[in-house]
This record gives sequence, structure tokens and C-alpha cells, in this order.
Amino acid sequence: MLIPLGMTIATVASLIGIGGGLLWAPYFILVRGFDPAKAIMFSFLIQVVGMGSATFWNIRHRTVYWRLLAGMGLPIAAGVLLGAFFNQRVANPGIVKGMLGITTIAVSIFFVFQTEKYDASLEEDRSIKAPWWFRIQGLFFGILSGFLSIGISDFLIPVMRSKLKIPMNYAVGTALFLNFSIAFMGSVFHLTFTEHAFTAEMITILILCWVGAIIGGQFGRILSSVIDDSRLKEIFIFALLIIGIHLIYNTL
Repeated sequence: MLIPLGMTIATVASLIGIGGGLLWAPYFILVRGFDPAKAIMFSFLIQVVGMGSATFWNIRHRTVYWRLLAGMGLPIAAGVLLGAFFNQRVANPGIVKGMLGITTIAVSIFFVFQTEKYDASLEEDRSIKAPWWFRIQGLFFGILSGFLSIGISDFLIPVMRSKLKIPMNYAVGTALFLNFSIAFMGSVFHLTFTEHAFTAEMITILILCWVGAIIGGQFGRILSSVIDDSRLKEIFIFALLIIGIHLIYNTL
């Protein structure tokens, strides 16, 4: 079951353009019965593989703005560190579960009102650096991601387009690298702070999910040229609403 599930989540994530954390963490909480700290740690560990595949492709095709990333590295790392620490050592599990539910609903609403008018032609300019306000956003989203294992690409890509005037393919490539960096740092920090011991069963779960994520990530790229993503987004939004409501209900 885990390989097909990994394929499905990775395919949807690559088609919609999100990190898989919004789907993996609720699955481990609601279906596997993991506590939120353990579920979010597993979510990060799986996303490293899924995001790594997409990131490698973008590096090969030179669609990453390295100077912009250099300015975002420190605030995002600090944010992920704080988020992981509070998740593993401070926060009440019920609060984490409730916040994940609220965030899931908020992201679904964000998708409803998100406009994607990316027709303007923009020139490539690799000299762009991260302004101070963009670094503050990186710190905030780093904390949120470290705490709940969510991706940040859908929040940052519109800003890169409208404010920093970065062409779409470079904005996506740079944002995916940020998602991969957050998944990697989140995995390291959560493993550092966790009090959960790894068992053979847990390692087996990870391996099966990794296999599914690798296959699904590649499959999503193939389907992106033939599937109407607007219809898929409608289904995704509805699913997020149901998941978010269920998570909040479980905390009451």
C-alpha cells in the first residue's frame, strides 16, 4: 500500500506544485496513528527524496538563482531549526495537530483565490539578491515549515514573479531548491531533537514511501502535459478541507 500511496502523493504534489508534507503528515497521524512530532519527522524524511529528484533536474538545466538562494539560506535555516525544536521538544501534540489542520484549511483557501497570470515576459537576471523583506518571509516560512513540514514554493513563486521580476521557470526552479533545502534541514533537525527510536518497521515504511515518491515524481512530470491541472486542483482543495476539518475535530 505504501508504494502506491507514495506514487499518488508525489504525483499530485508535482502536478499541483506543492510539497508533499500537507498530505504525508495527516496520513501518518490519521491512518498510522503516529503522534504529530513523529509524523512530521517522517514527512520531512520522505520529502527529501521527492524534492531531491526535482531539484537535481533544475540544477542540471540551470534554472536556479544561486545568489538569491545565498541570501535566503541563513534565515530559512534559523526558521526550520526553531520550528523543529518547538515541534519535538516544546509543543503539545494536540496543539500541533490542530495547527496542522488549520494550516491545511488555510492552504486550500489560498489555492481557491490564487491567480496564475504568468503571461508577462521577464528577462533573466541572475544578479538578483534577496531583499530584507524577502529574508523575513524566509524566516517566517522556515519556522512554519520546520513546525509542520509544509512546502513554501506556492507562497514564494508569486512574490518572485511580481516583486523580484524573475521568469517563471527560474522562479519554480529556485523555489523547488528551497523546498528541498527545507526538507533536508528539517530531517536533520527533527532527527537531532527527536526522542523516537527507529525500528525495523519504521525503516521499512520509509523505504517503501521513498520508492513510491521517486516513481510518482517522475510520473507527475509526464502527466503534467496531458492532465487538466485546474480540475485536479479542485479535487485537491476539497481533500485538504476534509483533512483539515478531521484533524481539528480530532483535537477537540
